[in-house]
Parts: sequence; structure tokens; C-alpha cells
Amino acid sequence: MEILRRAQPWDAIVIGSGANGGVAAWQLAEAGLRVLVVEAGARVHGREDHGSFFTNAPRALYRHLVSRRQEIQKSHPTYWATNPDFFVDDEDNPYTTPEGKPFRWIRARRVGGRTLTWDAVTPRLSDFEFKAASVDGLGPDWPITHADLAPYYARLERFFGVYGTREGIEAVPDGEFAGSRPMTPAEGAFKQRLEARHADRRVIISRGLHAQRAPGDGEEHSRISSTATTLAAAGATGRMTLRTNAVVSRILVAPDGARATGVEIIDTETRLPVELHARVVFLCASSLESVRILMNSRSRAHPAGIGAASGVLGRYVMDHSAGNVYFYLPDVPDGGENYAFSGSDSILIPRYRNLGSKREPYYRGFGVWGGIQRLPVPGLLRKQRRVAWGFLCARSETFPHRDNRLELHPTLVDAWGIPAAHITVEWKDHDLALAEAARLETQEMVEAAGGTIATVTDLFHTPFVTGFIKSMQKEWTLSTPGMFVHEVGGARMGDDPRSSVVDPSGRTWDVPNLYVTDGACWPTSGWQNPTLTEMAITARACAHAVDALRRGEG
Repeated sequence: MEILRRAQPWDAIVIGSGANGGVAAWQLAEAGLRVLVVEAGARVHGREDHGSFFTNAPRALYRHLVSRRQEIQKSHPTYWATNPDFFVDDEDNPYTTPEGKPFRWIRARRVGGRTLTWDAVTPRLSDFEFKAASVDGLGPDWPITHADLAPYYARLERFFGVYGTREGIEAVPDGEFAGSRPMTPAEGAFKQRLEARHADRRVIISRGLHAQRAPGDGEEHSRISSTATTLAAAGATGRMTLRTNAVVSRILVAPDGARATGVEIIDTETRLPVELHARVVFLCASSLESVRILMNSRSRAHPAGIGAASGVLGRYVMDHSAGNVYFYLPDVPDGGENYAFSGSDSILIPRYRNLGSKREPYYRGFGVWGGIQRLPVPGLLRKQRRVAWGFLCARSETFPHRDNRLELHPTLVDAWGIPAAHITVEWKDHDLALAEAARLETQEMVEAAGGTIATVTDLFHTPFVTGFIKSMQKEWTLSTPGMFVHEVGGARMGDDPRSSVVDPSGRTWDVPNLYVTDGACWPTSGWQNPTLTEMAITARACAHAVDALRRGEG
């Protein structure tokens, strides 16, 4: 089999072009390094690739009814709300799960990764998450604090233009905000009523980016995608090269295994393996894919993969559990106005449980995100009934269980001959107890604000709508692991190489010029959306890597 080589190494190779790969490329190139970004998929060529309802809906429907090559991907709502080409082909990218323990691995292999389908909600984590184990003894503490990430959070918030309000809530630290977006009239009423009943529950405008997934007028790419932001900034330096259609199979290491020398890719067009060399490697392929690559990076020095000597590689995989409550406020007239719904145009109720001396019978806490008067109910129908429709999504922290794990399948391979993943993840007692509390308390909050938990049948009284909405009238359904697309863990960071894969700077203990900075390195999940924190961890690791290279390391 032919192996193509590049004689002169790059300063850095970044694996992945999504949220974290984009930040790594930008930060490293801005620091003066020559950076190669390798992406498994193809480029997104502007507005035409994002498409519209009239182009995307028939494509998705055809694949649902005829081709059936995206049976897992189509289970996620954003598959139907965006271009299905942004999601992987499940036949080419197989994985397995144990009988009765489903896991929905929602993946993107295009330039921009999952930022193409991101909601762009960007709260910070607090020390209630970073140091939770010091309080309840469940799992490890993080080896870093909010103070360690604060300057990187701030730089990212300024760069992206994150919106929000400074609230002084310790459970969700304030950021560097470009401004704030208004609540809808119904959200204002909900806030006033709920906070009057429950002083510990704050309703705030969400922290996030003020943009939609599709490009706006005059834009080639959406402002929430890495394509339009971090990758563009990296490209503007003149020091970044992007290689597409390059599936990374493994990390290359020196004969003694002590340092990474580059990566091996499979070129999807030629089907040939290619070796690419660099002084430092950043693994930002998305949590589970990064773990899979580490496991497949087997050598004489690392017979079970890089990081396997710790005994925890592939272990402690987590995702947020979540469930929606749909409701209406019957005494808040809706005049049919159209209100934006985005990362910054929504509401957030930050975690309020287990923060002080009072301890609940369950561990840690949950947050609630949603919107009122933002659902896509036709304006004419809203005017007819004059009620304000809304939903709340309670997302709960889940816990690091050792047997929630990823392994390499002994025989199944993907379309490029790389061993497929076998994923074993299920909600356990601690997870279910917290999710049940989230369910009960979210429903109680709706009722406390004068809302009615109901279905659209209460609103429209037509046979079509009655049939359509019966699915919303089910009992609370907890999300299947993976479906919230907040998966983290598998190569966790820590202070001890005997119990962690990477150190507090994101470097693998065994191979110090290899950094793993996406969600794979998380020791616990928190309740907040993870992307901003992942990007802050990546930016901090880049600063560490640049300093190391300047000292002659790597």
C-alpha cells in the first residue's frame, strides 16, 4: 500500500475543523505557527450548501423513506431543520451498542463540524462544577478552576460577540457581553411570576450568539459557524492550510513513544493512507471520535492506544439528560408577532439546587433553557386563541460512571478500514434521580407562573393538529444518551497519570506534544452547554503549547 509523505513537518496539526479545531487553528496561527487543519469531510460552499426548506426537506424525506443511510442521524431534530448533508452517512460510519442500551451518536463530517447545526448557547461553567467532588465526593474534581479559564472565556466572548446580561449569579458566572437581547412579553411575565414565588429561581435572558444556523443576508457562512469565525481568522494570518476529505486513523509517534510525530490520514478520494508530520498535534475531532483515534493509535510503546496505560481511556463517557415541557400562558395575549429564537434569544433558569448548605436527596443540579412566544406557531392561529406558547428544556448533569465507555469493535470497521466504536452508555440511579427532580420542578415552575402544561389540541381543535400533537402529549420522555449532543468524557484530565489521560493543560501524559482539548477531556459533565468551555480549554492549551515550542520542547 502506498504511503505518501511530506518532507518538511508543520509546526502544528489540528484534527477537526469544528468549534475546538477552529479555535486551535486560530490561536496557533495567530501565535505565528504554520498550522495544518485536517477535516474528514468536504467544504461547505456558502449559502447554497445550507439550502432552504424547499431543498432540504425533500432531501431529508427521500433519505428517510428510500435510502435509509442516515437512520441514526435522522433521529435528531436538527437533521430535519438543516441540511442532512451536514450529518454523516451511518452506513459508512457504523458503530454498535449493547442490546437494550441505545446511544445516538450524532455526527458531522464537513468543514465547520457541528457548528453548522449548533444552537450557540454559551454559558460558562462555575466552580460548583469544577470542584463539585469536594462537596459531595462523587467523581473527581477538575484540576482547573473558573479562574484558570476566565481570560480565555473572556477573549472568546468578545471575539464571537456573546450576548447576555450581568446578573451576579454564582452558578453561572457573568461574561464579557456585547449587549443583551430582550425577553418577549410572555417571558417577562413568566419571569415576574416565577421569581415572586421562588426567590432562588432566576429567569434570565440566555447567554449566546445572536445569529441563526443559516447565513444571513450578505453572508456566505453563518456567524455561528467556525467557518465564518475562527477558521476565517486563522486563514487571514496566511499560516493555516486546510486539508479536507482526510479521515484521521491514528496518531503517529516516535519509536520510543514519547512524542507525537504527526498523524496518519486516509484520503477519502484516493483511499490511500498519507502521513503528515508536525511538532505538535491537537486532537479536536469531537469527544468520542477523539477517544476512538487515541485507542487506534497503537504502537509498541502504546499497545492499547495512547493514554490506555492510565486504565481510564474510553471510560466515564457522559451526555446531558434532557426533557421538554410544552405549555401555554392563557392570560398573556399573543398578538401574532414573530420573535427570534437563537442562543441569545431565549431564556435560561440557572442551576439553583445543592449550591448552599441545604442538600437535596439527589446530587448536584440542573438548568432549564427555553422560550415563550418563540415557537413556530403560525401567527394567524396564535391570534385566534391569544395564548402564549412556550417550552422549557430541563437539562441535567449526568455522572461519571466507569462502565459508561467506548471500546474499539473487534471486527467491525468503517468505510476506510478503521475499527468502529462500540459504545456502552446508560442512565444510572444518580442520573435518573436528578432527571426526575428536574421533571417535577420544571412542571411546577410552569404552574407557579400560571401556565398550563398542555398540547396544541387545547389550542386548535382540528383532527390534523390533534393527531400531530399526540406525540407531544406523552408522559415526560427522557432523552436517549447521545441525543442531546453534549457528549463528553473518555479521556479525562486530572492531576495524576494513573487516573487520567491528559494533564491540566490538556497534554496527554504519555505523549506531551499531543493535546486533547475537546469534550473528551472532561472529568464531569456539569449542566451547562459545553461548547464555550471546550473552546476556552482549547485556547488555554494553545497558549501552553506555544510556550512549550518557544522553549524548544516538541
